[in-house]
Amino acid sequence: MQKHVVITGASSGIGRELAVLAAQQGDRLSLCGRSESKLSDTLNQLSVQKQTSTVYSKAFCVTDEPARTDFIDEATKINGPVDVLINCAGLNNVRLPADETPIEQLDWLMQVNCYAPIECIKAVLPGMKQQGGGTIINVLSTVCLFSNPGIAAYTASKAALDAYIKVMRKELAAEHIKLLSVYPGGVDTDFREASRPEYLTAEDVADAIMGMLNTGPSTHIHELVIRPESERNF
Repeated sequence: MQKHVVITGASSGIGRELAVLAAQQGDRLSLCGRSESKLSDTLNQLSVQKQTSTVYSKAFCVTDEPARTDFIDEATKINGPVDVLINCAGLNNVRLPADETPIEQLDWLMQVNCYAPIECIKAVLPGMKQQGGGTIINVLSTVCLFSNPGIAAYTASKAALDAYIKVMRKELAAEHIKLLSVYPGGVDTDFREASRPEYLTAEDVADAIMGMLNTGPSTHIHELVIRPESERNF
């Protein structure tokens, strides 16, 4: 059945691939990303593939509260109640030892990687509760499962969201709202400074996420860890 799927971070990488796969299913899409030009590239890719889904898009930083609220409100007007929210937007640009990380940089990653996804969830929950269910996917990271030097701020921001989601999953189960968490290992996307062809592709992760989504109503895949075969740092 056609669903209304909201994807943050749809301007590149995993988010873009998810948009392509959801469009192929005929889902109605509401897409956002920080870069207007990259988001246009996503829309052009959908157009080239002759996807006929209804698509609404808006470029803004996911931490911008008024823009975020307007986006969800307009998405609901255009595409109806939100059936699926995929929190894919993220940032990992602080590469410092924990004791040298300025609190301002930690706070920024917390805003992007933890607070903004939580606010997106809170924005769609009333509609999901009203319609009797929904699905929320959070693209986390394997840093939630182990510790690597030099990325304390990123690790803390993702792990904080992970812990929050674990509680929400239990709180919302009776409302038939599924909270799914995916933990990708190394992925070869623009997110990285250097190319890593031995890592997962964005398509690999998007395929796995769609598999989590396309299960029966009585199936709730809480967590999925996906790593490249080459990865050994866990």
